Amino acid sequence: MIKGRALDHIGICCTDVVANAQWYMDVLGFTLKGRFQAPGRPYPTIFVESGHTVYEIYQRDDLDPAVQGKVDHIAFVSNDIEADYAYCVQQGYQICTNGIEDIPGRWENGCRYFKILSPCGEQIEFSQNL
Repeated sequence: MIKGRALDHIGICCTDVVANAQWYMDVLGFTLKGRFQAPGRPYPTIFVESGHTVYEIYQRDDLDPAVQGKVDHIAFVSNDIEADYAYCVQQGYQICTNGIEDIPGRWENGCRYFKILSPCGEQIEFSQNL
């Protein structure tokens, strides 16, 4: 069952990740939660937080300009990513990642996630920090 999960983060794609994250900190009072540089990517991914709200701010040049500056995905906490993935597959939800994906350098021990699509196309992520 995937109901009743805590919000993990909201992903925002932008055209200048450093300036955008700095704006959230300077103007809205967010604090830096984490900064990660993926191998082979020219831009960092920056997580900022305020209270229980966490934004994942990232930049990618290969995305449609129409999505820049928009909420890209909403992520919920998973405590058992394998079971959540199996449940979503069994329910017939449309998976929009390559199965469960790994990000080894994110957080202390990495994280694993997958995304499903809502009927209107929003990406809903389930993320487990390892």
